[in-house]
Amino acid sequence: MSTNTAKRPEYLEKMMTASAPKHEPEVEEAERPLKEIRGSVPTPMLDFAFRSGDLESLAYAYLKRVRFKPGDTLILEFTTGETVVVDGRNLERLRQSVRLHRADEIRESSETELMQDRQEVFQVERIQITEGDTE
Repeated sequence: MSTNTAKRPEYLEKMMTASAPKHEPEVEEAERPLKEIRGSVPTPMLDFAFRSGDLESLAYAYLKRVRFKPGDTLILEFTTGETVVVDGRNLERLRQSVRLHRADEIRESSETELMQDRQEVFQVERIQITEGDTE
């Protein structure tokens, strides 16, 4: 019985010890489990914060439609019957965040914020939640 003590060719050594390819940070983020990204909240909710201090939260799981109308009106329809109308300025980025379930909160801008004429920042002038028929 003879033992083969010959060395492997160098290219085979490299192939067998090659590490996993490195990805861009965006790819690595996308590969993380959804549970890890969202934390321990079983059903993520979207908070609506009103100027009065009132808060209302609706489950993202029931968001069925997001509409955007020129003039910066965002309309969110939920399967539970609620319709949320958000009026403001520069709401396109907010629409994208909601559509991807990345927004945590939609907050009405304060009176001071509304008086500032900052074109690059989105501002929410009004949030209106209406209950619909769930039957």
